Amino acid sequence: MIGHYIGTTLEQFEISFMRDTDPESEVALWCSIVAAWLVYDEKFLEDGTLPDEDERKMLGALIAIPTGVEDVSKLSVPVEVGRRLLQCYDDLSKE
Repeated sequence: MIGHYIGTTLEQFEISFMRDTDPESEVALWCSIVAAWLVYDEKFLEDGTLPDEDERKMLGALIAIPTGVEDVSKLSVPVEVGRRLLQCYDDLSKE
């Protein structure tokens, strides 16, 4: 689902998990990132898509959020988009 936007093949992506010391946590993290991305698309884009560059920026923001970035002005997206992405990611933990 996201390989097109992160510029890696499935095989390269899988290899990074095989080298990880805690692959289960890493897989769970990526599942959360993708889930938040899908929720954002459903809520705010009505299941539409943005230009590839905008999708890449959104994905980059979603990758940054679990690392502790909470200041949406530091994400590579407009502030309102950052707020929405942060909310989508945070809402996953409430389910």
